[in-house]
Amino acid sequence: MMLKKLMKNPSFIIGFIFLFGMFAASLVYYVGWGDEVPKLDLLKNEEGELLSPPYSPVEYPPLGTDNFNRNIFLLIIVGAKYTIGAALVITLCRVLPSVFMGLILHFYLKPFRRIIDHMVDAANYFPPTLLSFLLLNWMMLDGPLHHPEGFPYDFTDKTIFYLIILIMISLPSLTLLFTNEYDRIMSHEFIDSAKVLGATKRHYIRNHIRPFILPQILLVSIREFMIIMLLIAHLGVLNIYIGGSSLEVDLFDNPFLASLSHEWSGLLGGWWQFLWTTYPWISFIPVVFFTLTILSAKLMLIGATQVVETLMESSIEEGSAEETETTSLKDKEIFQLVKEAK
Repeated sequence: MMLKKLMKNPSFIIGFIFLFGMFAASLVYYVGWGDEVPKLDLLKNEEGELLSPPYSPVEYPPLGTDNFNRNIFLLIIVGAKYTIGAALVITLCRVLPSVFMGLILHFYLKPFRRIIDHMVDAANYFPPTLLSFLLLNWMMLDGPLHHPEGFPYDFTDKTIFYLIILIMISLPSLTLLFTNEYDRIMSHEFIDSAKVLGATKRHYIRNHIRPFILPQILLVSIREFMIIMLLIAHLGVLNIYIGGSSLEVDLFDNPFLASLSHEWSGLLGGWWQFLWTTYPWISFIPVVFFTLTILSAKLMLIGATQVVETLMESSIEEGSAEETETTSLKDKEIFQLVKEAK
């Protein structure tokens, strides 16, 4: 039911089409061309004179070329699946465990709730970007640069480590978020009726918590996706890339820290230096695509929120009606027993 309503919501559909389109286009390019982005030959102007790269979007549409004279549009397409895919994996691995850990904290660890609350609240004051940078710096940056020959970790190892760190830093706060949501759900009036009737924890979870928490999982997941995209972009500026980086020499014989996967944070971090050159437009291209992706997720969030609010209202009404009916039947049974006893 919720999926059908989401598919009819224009805001959700517009955002979904952009995200799915970028991800699908990147996968298609990988299947067809193996993520290869060749260097272009030198271009000539109308007078037959050679033009010096990198080329602007006017000289080589749609997005021009970079400092290796590669097609920027293809680099963006290649990096989309790594950037969006990593954000999706991190989102799922943050949210789903937090849902279950929140249940455990709500039902079984109430004596420790206050201590956990204080610890998580204190940890939230530490910037996640700085924490991620401190934990990832040696593995992703310093180690490979200082020990390029004997560094024991490859692209896969560094990618897994990157994902694990970005997942772990937010698990405590998300767990507490869902625990608070369970507290709010259990404070509804129809929960009191269920308690009177002797409902078990399993009954609460299956019949009362699940209808409310499933829509919230969707909303929290979209919000987390947006937060993760911002975090990935910030780490890119600090030269922390998904899968690590390698030191290369560009067209100008300058050392350049290049992303191994061409994901967007690597493009952002590598091209940031062009803000202070005659090619500033190169720096803004990954920023634009990060922005479009986050705005697409925001549109999905707006649409999903509209749908969820409608479903939540109907769930509360159904829950209240169900418990009222059950209580009424129980009262009738008691009345019948008393009447028979007389």
